[in-house]
Amino acid sequence: MLSFTACQNDDMVSANVDAMVAEPGDLLNQAFPLNKVRVEGKGLMGLKRITLDNKIDISFNPNYNSDKAFIFTIPFDEKLGSRFGVQPITFITGNGSVTKNIEILQPVPTITKTIPAVATPGFPLEIGGTWFYNISSVTLGGKALNYTLKSSSSIIIGLPANAVSGSELVITTPGGTAKKTLEFATLILVSDFDGNGTRTSWNAYGDIDSFNANTTGGPTGNYATLTWSGSTANGYNGSSAGGGTNFLSATNKDAAKTFIDIDVSANVTGAQFAIQLNTIDGKDYGYNFKVTDVNWTTKTISLADFKDNYGFGTNTASTIDASKVNEIKVGIVQSDTPNPSVIKFDNIKIRYQ
Repeated sequence: MLSFTACQNDDMVSANVDAMVAEPGDLLNQAFPLNKVRVEGKGLMGLKRITLDNKIDISFNPNYNSDKAFIFTIPFDEKLGSRFGVQPITFITGNGSVTKNIEILQPVPTITKTIPAVATPGFPLEIGGTWFYNISSVTLGGKALNYTLKSSSSIIIGLPANAVSGSELVITTPGGTAKKTLEFATLILVSDFDGNGTRTSWNAYGDIDSFNANTTGGPTGNYATLTWSGSTANGYNGSSAGGGTNFLSATNKDAAKTFIDIDVSANVTGAQFAIQLNTIDGKDYGYNFKVTDVNWTTKTISLADFKDNYGFGTNTASTIDASKVNEIKVGIVQSDTPNPSVIKFDNIKIRYQ
């Protein structure tokens, strides 16, 4: 007679997690996104699956799996629904399943760049960085700013017109604060046709039909209107408030860093503006452009894009000394524009950044 005896494997150990330790820093049961986490326990051999917050599968390297430990990296993907805070994490091993809670911590935000690199008061500024989640405030020089969140790595702020260069920008989130000192462009108001600016008394010349430097109803008040109705007696026309002290300081020499901003409109698309400077180094530089939209818009012109011979030459102004500019003239290109052309302009500024 034979007898058979069945015995139970007493060495079988159920999966159990004693601790989750984030590296570096040795946070216990807490981790920042992209931290490596070392899981310690028993019965952990044969790791099959890791699921965070009941919805995000986490990849892992099975070569780093023993009965007592394994390692994985905390992911963070908004598209998959990643979030901060305490959440469940489930490990399925060859010896069963175990669920624990882990807290995903929000990292300190950073500011990596601004677009443009040098800000201009009164203009929007894009702030690039990291971890722009749950923003509680954005301040400049201690004063709150309006902002638009584009993504977790980009926000758009509105810079006040009276912002002071050297002010500190602070972005605050639950993870901490990001700080950056903003240096602003040199901004000179040439004329707003409301009595403000370095040039306030405008006159017109040449083949004009009419000129009014106090037309009402512009984008910010009065504006200038110049009308050309076909006369070619002089072969040119324009308006100016004359020369005087140079707009920029002697250290602001780079034409590529110098811009002219001007609000423009016209009676008809195709009306061609002629923007001209004072004579510099024996050359007359100009920039000509056609209006493509009769509604008011801000035109920004790089000084380096001006050309000699009143805008019709082949030599650019890229090498001129920008600090020598002391006059900005506005007219109509008579050779290639509708008849009549009525151009409107306002808020002429020159800035160096």
